[in-house]
Amino acid sequence: MQGNESTRLVCSILAMDQSCFSYKVCRFCETPVPDDKPAEFICNNRKCAGRRRSSKRLFRLLVCPWQFSIGTETRVMNVVAFDRAAQVIFGCSAQEFFDFSILHPCAVKIASKVLVGELLKVTLNTPKRGKAEHLRMTNIVPMSSDFEPVIETLRKVDWA
Repeated sequence: MQGNESTRLVCSILAMDQSCFSYKVCRFCETPVPDDKPAEFICNNRKCAGRRRSSKRLFRLLVCPWQFSIGTETRVMNVVAFDRAAQVIFGCSAQEFFDFSILHPCAVKIASKVLVGELLKVTLNTPKRGKAEHLRMTNIVPMSSDFEPVIETLRKVDWA
């Protein structure tokens, strides 16, 4: 894929990186902020003009052959799924999943296992920023008629 190309294909999730499902951003401008920033902070992005803002979490699913990968009939690809696309398979916001995983520390590991093998129809785009490494999954459609979002599966787990 070159330039601003978009490719649609059917693929399967082969593995997921369990170490970084989400990242923290300014709730107003969505500029990434360090995880160690307090819930309320001064955002220095020009859109926020130094105002006090709160944070939220967005999904960032890394898709690499050894961590989180998708496979087609002919290849395995390095891709990343950000918030809007990832919400389709998680069935909730990144903040909701993050809060759920704080209460249930095994949730991330179980989510990874639940998604492995899932057949998806995806749209891949080249990154808009020059320094970005991975293709972007900008649209995800589960192919299975009995697909259930991750959060629904996790809510059924007996955590006792």
